[in-house]
Amino acid sequence: MNRKETIPREVLSDQLVNAIADRRVRAAVFTTFNFDPGFFEINILPLFFNQEFSQVDKVRLIQLEESLSSVNNMAVYYDRNAISQDAEPAHLDYARIDVNRITGCFHPKVILLLVDNEIKEDKDDGDSVVPFQSLIVVVQSANLTRAGWWENVECAHIEEIHDKKNHENAELYYTFRQDLLYLINRIQKETDPDEDHLALDQIHYFLRHQVSREHVRNVSKGGRYYTQLFCGQNNLSFSEWLIDLRLNKYNWNLEIISPFFDPTGAGPLEEIIAVLRPNETRVYLPQDNDGTALVTEQTFKAVSEGETVYWGKLPGELLQRSGGHVSENILPRSVHGKVYRLWNRQGNKNILIVGSVNLTSSAHSHSRAGNLEAAFLVDTSDDGYQNRWWIDRLDTDIERFIEKESSEDEGLEEVHINLTIRFDWADNQLEYRLLETEKSGFEVCETNGQLILSIKKPKLGSWVKCDEADSEQARKALLSSSFFFIKHEKGSWRVLVREENMGHRPSLLTELSPEEILEYWALLSADQRAAFIAFHIGIGEQFEGLSIVDRKDLKSRSTLFDRFAGIYHSFGCLKQYIETAVAENRLKEAETLLAGSRHNSLPSLLEKIYERRDGDPVVRYITFLTAKQLYETVKKRHKVLFSKSKKRMMRLQELLKKLPEIRKELQFPNIRKERKFLDWYEKHFIKDYENRKTI
Repeated sequence: MNRKETIPREVLSDQLVNAIADRRVRAAVFTTFNFDPGFFEINILPLFFNQEFSQVDKVRLIQLEESLSSVNNMAVYYDRNAISQDAEPAHLDYARIDVNRITGCFHPKVILLLVDNEIKEDKDDGDSVVPFQSLIVVVQSANLTRAGWWENVECAHIEEIHDKKNHENAELYYTFRQDLLYLINRIQKETDPDEDHLALDQIHYFLRHQVSREHVRNVSKGGRYYTQLFCGQNNLSFSEWLIDLRLNKYNWNLEIISPFFDPTGAGPLEEIIAVLRPNETRVYLPQDNDGTALVTEQTFKAVSEGETVYWGKLPGELLQRSGGHVSENILPRSVHGKVYRLWNRQGNKNILIVGSVNLTSSAHSHSRAGNLEAAFLVDTSDDGYQNRWWIDRLDTDIERFIEKESSEDEGLEEVHINLTIRFDWADNQLEYRLLETEKSGFEVCETNGQLILSIKKPKLGSWVKCDEADSEQARKALLSSSFFFIKHEKGSWRVLVREENMGHRPSLLTELSPEEILEYWALLSADQRAAFIAFHIGIGEQFEGLSIVDRKDLKSRSTLFDRFAGIYHSFGCLKQYIETAVAENRLKEAETLLAGSRHNSLPSLLEKIYERRDGDPVVRYITFLTAKQLYETVKKRHKVLFSKSKKRMMRLQELLKKLPEIRKELQFPNIRKERKFLDWYEKHFIKDYENRKTI
């Protein structure tokens, strides 16, 4: 077996793309401490879709706006206290759920992706496709921020859980399945009881009903450990969890990489050493560029006083930027990964514990005290990595220390009250929820200081609707930013607004003519739509690497297309999109296409057709009539789409009521014959829709 390098080194984004392997993501959950919505959307979300995205941010966002509609449910859970000052606003439609943990921090860094698979089985009568799902589980140290994904040295491990239908590849059991269910339950309990957890519920259902429930009591087999998940479950601290796994029966060398420590003492380290009794322990010492130790002198001495415990450093090439290129002008990368490594040469054993667990008391607590954390234990003994020390002992004296222990919440704004703001784009409704024991007034402002809402005597404990004027002020502000500024007697800070039903938010691409909307529906490939978008937001050839087709290739030169055949074809494509979305249980996407406010939604077309008074009256009439036909078709075939969204359909219904007004614009020599003919025409145009394959 070829011996690999000592320390595994991979690019997280590449590993994620390989794990997804062109499969469609059906549900996605992300948990993070620090959250930068703008960076997450532009640079992380594209990894989960099998398509090419533009290098131009605005085009990319519009592409993502459409791609996200293929995902049933997506949610990001983040610590309310961890929105950094340089975070960019959100633009896209997914649940953004702020968590306010009573003790410690909401600190797990987990990605859960429910993906669709297809396998072929050979049978006598030919190949048949058997669909099944899998759950990709990523546990890491990286926050959903620029530093986490582009700058720091981080750690991560990826596992996959298969549906029972996949008999060839699915194991009979997954040793961390029960712990993952516990983590999901714990995340839900960290939020308010009335919270919707659609994405988590979908993944929870998969784990409960589509994965084998067989359980193995042993933690290892043949001297090799099964993969395990730590999340403070069963009221176990980190060291108690190690005992529960019976890791203390082997002789280990112990290495610990952690960027953060307790300000005084070395309690967590002492507990681990007492449990494992390692031959030698080395702890990575984080240092500033001038050599200053990023721990207090008291912590440094407490660790150094341990018997056979040594501070150490990582190889310089691991910290270098630009692919290992050495330059005095380029600062080394910060180490943000959290790794506990147990290894020995005699038994060729190599155990890694990777995730979010710092070497602090709050991180090592069980889930109901201190932080909520997540870490995978992985046995890499058979992976071919060399059994030697990762961390070298320090060969220089440390003379400078920080006065106050650093922590992961440095540089973050302090949040003084448990306040959440949300806005429903379908109803244009602003709401707040204050979970406090005492009433205390606050103001909600735009980030430029403009007052939106002033609450002197707030209601506590549940969502409170704001009046129409305040909601309208919030709506206008949210067109340009997803952040609001909270002013309170204790201080001021930013909050990320929860935006719901964003399919009814004005699209990022608004300036399309009616013909262009019809044309957009008719485009088949993602590349065609991307080029179309780029053209219509004025992106020119000056953007290197962006290929834009010529305008004449985007717009049909056939007058037949422009008048009738094009209308029928485009509506047929729209109907197919809606039918597919309903069939795949993507009801939000279907509703957005039928009644939303995006550039490719039906009301956007009808509003522009209605406002264009100088257009061909026949084209206007046929367009509205075809829209009514589509509405009646979907309403009859898919009642589930209307059962929970009657109010959100009102905009479309009001537009369709303008059909008689548009019909009057038609000029016939004989008004009586005109009325009789159009009555007959409309009746037959609409009544046979149920049996038609296309419109």
